[in-house]
Amino acid sequence: MTDIIWGNGSKVLSANSFLLDVTHRKDGNKQDYSDSEKITMTSADLPGLPQNQSDWDEESLKTCVIDAFLKCEVSQRDETGVILAKVSHSGAGGY
Repeated sequence: MTDIIWGNGSKVLSANSFLLDVTHRKDGNKQDYSDSEKITMTSADLPGLPQNQSDWDEESLKTCVIDAFLKCEVSQRDETGVILAKVSHSGAGGY
């Protein structure tokens, strides 16, 4: 099973990374997650973000993630502890 966390994007760090204020954690996650996690997107399903990763930039990412309720399907943590994840908008209340 894939670990999943949900929360609100709070700060864009680069064209493919941001801070997530974690509000929900899937029961049965294998890892522990703090209340704030750095996320690097391995893929994304975010309205307004270009399909092609080479077209991503910080401004378009800000529009898509800041204050948005997001679902992060964790693939792994890198050597610095940053989460690598597939990111999508999450339905309000239904996360």
